[in-house]
Amino acid sequence: MADNLASFKVFCQGGLNTSRDVLSQGETQPGSAVKLTNYEPSVTGGYRKINGFSNDYGSVTGQANTSVLGVCVANGINDGILACRTPSSGSNYLHKYVNSSTSWGEITCDVIADDRDGVCASQTPSGSGNLTINGALASSGSVNFTTAASEQPRKVTFFGTGNESGKNFTITGTDSAGAAQTEVVAGPNNSTVSSTKFFNTITQIAVSAGTAAAIEVGSGTGLFRTSNPTMSGVSKVRFTKYNFGSAKIMLTDGINPAATYDGTTYKQITDSNAPTDPKFSAVFQNHMFLAGDPAQDTNIFFSAPYDELDYSAVNGSGVINVGFPIVAIKTFRDALFIFGSNNIRKLVGNNISNFVLESVTDNLGCLATDSVIEIGGDLLFLSQDGLRPVSGTDKIGDVNLETVSKDIQSVFTDVVFDIDLDGLNAVVLRGKTQFRYFFAAADTQGVIGGFRQTPNGLQFEYGQLLGIRATCADSGYIGQNEFVIHGDNDGKVHRQEKGNSFAGEDIFSAFQTPYLYMQDPEQRKIFYTIATYLRSEGDNEILMSAVYDYEDVNVLNPNDFTLSNTNAAAYYNEAAYAADDATSGAIYDGSPAPIRRTNVSGSGKSISVRYVTNDTKPSHSIQGLVITFGVGDRL
Repeated sequence: MADNLASFKVFCQGGLNTSRDVLSQGETQPGSAVKLTNYEPSVTGGYRKINGFSNDYGSVTGQANTSVLGVCVANGINDGILACRTPSSGSNYLHKYVNSSTSWGEITCDVIADDRDGVCASQTPSGSGNLTINGALASSGSVNFTTAASEQPRKVTFFGTGNESGKNFTITGTDSAGAAQTEVVAGPNNSTVSSTKFFNTITQIAVSAGTAAAIEVGSGTGLFRTSNPTMSGVSKVRFTKYNFGSAKIMLTDGINPAATYDGTTYKQITDSNAPTDPKFSAVFQNHMFLAGDPAQDTNIFFSAPYDELDYSAVNGSGVINVGFPIVAIKTFRDALFIFGSNNIRKLVGNNISNFVLESVTDNLGCLATDSVIEIGGDLLFLSQDGLRPVSGTDKIGDVNLETVSKDIQSVFTDVVFDIDLDGLNAVVLRGKTQFRYFFAAADTQGVIGGFRQTPNGLQFEYGQLLGIRATCADSGYIGQNEFVIHGDNDGKVHRQEKGNSFAGEDIFSAFQTPYLYMQDPEQRKIFYTIATYLRSEGDNEILMSAVYDYEDVNVLNPNDFTLSNTNAAAYYNEAAYAADDATSGAIYDGSPAPIRRTNVSGSGKSISVRYVTNDTKPSHSIQGLVITFGVGDRL
């Protein structure tokens, strides 16, 4: 009888595949999975149960029963962890995590109640004359237009309440370097006009002959006229990290003006040339780009070089109409990609003189703003037919082009048609070359994707996430350590890749192989043993099931088996010397044997093996399995 025994080897790789027929998947992809929940492609091989998350940052200060609107890992800004939540009073929604006191501190908007440094009373000079600002500026004297050391020199704005278009206003003063400069500005006609130059001090504003009625002179075109943000309608806050000489973040929410924060000062961008309520921001070729203003949803605005606050054309800023409502923007390599729901354009060049808008495709687009991520040398986004790479879309005529999510096409089809995509949030785990998609609905499984090195090169592998409900997510490095964080509906901010539980709750995991028929789907096999190759990171128990003949109700399956792993060998930096399992979860000197052999019984034409856990025990990897069987008859 022993001579009739054979072994069938399965290498656990390929990830979740819900798009193949049962016969071809069992023969050509035996190491793939028909179920893969809370397992990730392991960097050491096989499928690894994911780590948990820990509520390291408590609850963001704010209104009860409100969610976290946005989170950011920003190295070099305060302690690096920022979050937004609807405040319990007032309207300052940005908060910083103060590590030294393990609490959240509210960041106050830098409000200037009225930054018109001077108001000119009604003037009726008989000829030319000098305007007076708060009685201080006449034919001599100066007014400092900089109200705070952190602010920059400003433009001069004339607020007209009548027709002053027949007059010229001559401004004399100095620039930020102290050099003298002069500019002549034509008077407004019931409107507002501004200088094109920036003044640090003004020594004189002279008006040409005629009547100057109720002219107000102010500093700037609204560039620094900041007001408290409003919370009405704010459902998500997005962050862009950048550095034009110092680390900063840009905040956009589609309701308020974009705002910058450098760890000290929070300012809104209310330049009259900038969008008033942008949803998106990105840095490209040292310009800040803003888009998604509901009132100008086809326009993308860019600032002057190295100055996210200046949107004056004379200084190198501008606006481009891309021809379709913008749903996302993302810098990738030497281009800025601009996504619509059915179109994609890219902007190339490096300044206002040579920026060129090029078409990528008018046949598809991005369905979810926050699905756009950069990973593995590609820019991925959720499109009508699944997950697509920008590099592939950019070569739309290539006959070899296909989406990178064919293996789980049905999963993404369900996402596109059944789920509110405004609730999609994505995060990249750079240390694992992995991304995760989370959805707002509590009963919706997320998507986990990562790369695995194979003889044919890198390939995507997918699984599903269950038990992580994230309203926002972000990742980044602070020093040498990668931080992956998400906010939830209860106002809490959690750190992922921490511990073996979901903030104290059990982690459910499941992996099931395809149905394996050992080359002949019509010949009965008698199954004897299943050898599971494990890499355990501590003591754990895994429930294993053998399922025969495609879960045919007329076929008897054996009882479930428990794979117990005690005194597991610890791995470097995972256990303390002489620590026992009760305190460390990993043993310093344990058994390194990776194989768990299980005697099974019964017969069938095919077999699928399922592994399930639901606990807070340490992670493990299922790297492969070997099934020992004998050949039976044909029925």
